[in-house]
Amino acid sequence: MWWHFEESEEGVRKQSALELLRKVVPLFRPHAKYLYLGFGLLIFVTASQLIGPLILRYIIDKSIPAADTRSLLFAAVIYVCIAGLGAGFGYIQAITLFKLGINIITDLKSKLFEHVLHLGLDFHEKHSPGRLISRVESDTETLKELFGDVSVNLLRNVIFFIGILITLVVTDFGIAAWILLLVPLFFGATFWFIVKMKPLWREWRAQWAIVTGYVTEYVQGIDVIQQFNYQNRARARMKDVNLNKYRIEVPATFIEYGFWGGFMFGEIAAIIIVFIVGIPRAFAGTLTIGTLIMFIDFIRQMFLPIIQLSEQINFIQRSLISVERVFGILETERSIEDGPLKDEELLFEEEIRFENVWFAYEEDNWIIRDVSFSIRKGQKIALVGMSGGGKSTVVNLLLRFYDPQKGRITIDGSDIREFPVKAWREKLGLVLQDIFLFPGSVSDNLRVFDKTVPIEHIEKVAAIARADGIIGKLPGRYEGELAERGANLSVGERQLISFARALAFDPPLLVLDEATSSVDPHTERLVQEALDQLLEGRTAVIVAHRLSTIINADQILLIHNGIVEEQGKHDELLEENGLYAKLVRLQFEEAVGPLTNERISSTVPRLNPARGES
Repeated sequence: MWWHFEESEEGVRKQSALELLRKVVPLFRPHAKYLYLGFGLLIFVTASQLIGPLILRYIIDKSIPAADTRSLLFAAVIYVCIAGLGAGFGYIQAITLFKLGINIITDLKSKLFEHVLHLGLDFHEKHSPGRLISRVESDTETLKELFGDVSVNLLRNVIFFIGILITLVVTDFGIAAWILLLVPLFFGATFWFIVKMKPLWREWRAQWAIVTGYVTEYVQGIDVIQQFNYQNRARARMKDVNLNKYRIEVPATFIEYGFWGGFMFGEIAAIIIVFIVGIPRAFAGTLTIGTLIMFIDFIRQMFLPIIQLSEQINFIQRSLISVERVFGILETERSIEDGPLKDEELLFEEEIRFENVWFAYEEDNWIIRDVSFSIRKGQKIALVGMSGGGKSTVVNLLLRFYDPQKGRITIDGSDIREFPVKAWREKLGLVLQDIFLFPGSVSDNLRVFDKTVPIEHIEKVAAIARADGIIGKLPGRYEGELAERGANLSVGERQLISFARALAFDPPLLVLDEATSSVDPHTERLVQEALDQLLEGRTAVIVAHRLSTIINADQILLIHNGIVEEQGKHDELLEENGLYAKLVRLQFEEAVGPLTNERISSTVPRLNPARGES
């Protein structure tokens, strides 16, 4: 068929409606008072709809033939009052159900967002920001009606439909029997339609998430798109993505509206049956005109709940696809789990060791292999090597963004997996090459929104990191607003801010991952001074391409093709004349011409042993 497609849900496990409903029902429990109130009002609203045609029958069969003005007025007043009460109760019910849906969705969004924040880097690398926005925002919004209006009104329509059938059967079984023959046909056709539509709506949700993902990515990269005149190709790519969504959405809408259009003929068929069976009996005097009109009125009302039931069941099917997607995240297990030991049992008094560590992002594609080394407290360890060799992977393992598949990482002899993740990371300060600053005040960025850190401490660490001069020039100083990702600062200025942030919680271990490779020359001296202050008296792991920054490291590890190829001090590695010596020559020959090992040692800036400065 022209709407043929391949399902492309992003790792979402397909589940039965019953399995999904079991997961949805517990979400109502914290807000049961709104649910019970909605159900209570439901009884009054449904009763008012059922009583109306009965009063109309009484007026036609009793009041009008008897010319009884008093009973006619009384019946009319009762009819108006019941209709008014029904409308009032319906309004209160709508407000109640809206509150129910909002409260459940607010809780669900909070729970989902918190869970996403605790999932490991392996999850976030597989899910783009746009698709996560789709899950956290769009899919949960789709569920708002399901948790509120739809779920209760589904029951209302069921009760109303059963009430109509009972009333018709009690009033005149002869006519009602013909109507009852049509009901299984309508529900059977509806069930078939819903089953056929479910995969279409599942794929539509997936394509919608893809479109959202691309829009988010293009907005984030707008400067690159404009710089390289990529607008036309970006537009063409978006057109392809939208076309994939169009190929699902159009046929799904075509089938849906075509089905409901055909379904409306059922109402006409039922009314025709009432006329064919009822009119001869009315002429014969065995059926009153009021009863005939009541049947027609009830049939017209009966098809409304059938249509609403079908639409609501169809909506529930579509919503359950969102439930699949939301719970697909909520049921994603954290790849990094807390260990059984307590926070206070985590001490760093002696050393951190990598013991025969192996790690692969994909099965058997080992990024690092059998890596072993130690970091004694107070040491400065440098990781160098060519790009892709495994340096950043070592850092990710140290930070517990990932855990090794083989071997272990220990702190004072205990595996770091035995400790809570939060307790371990509190001992670490991190400075990355790609500096992320939050939109907000400088002080909030420095203390990462932790209001317990006093402003005096923030000012102190900013001075140590040489960031106070930059902050002093900003409007509002420490309360000055930073743009998203610190766009109103230069690269070097953002680097100094990130140094101050790393010091704010006084961590005993610092990890610097390419922290100086993007620094502009104008602020390089300030950055180097800040770096010296940052490292003073602390254990540090430094990943560096700029080898001049790690000349005096206590140990230099050259990681190449996933193994520790060379290890030692700078002078020792130069004497070995291996890959490290080759990297040093390549860097410094570009700056000052051909160098021997002796000239390198005398030319490269040294740290002052007394102050730890260059």
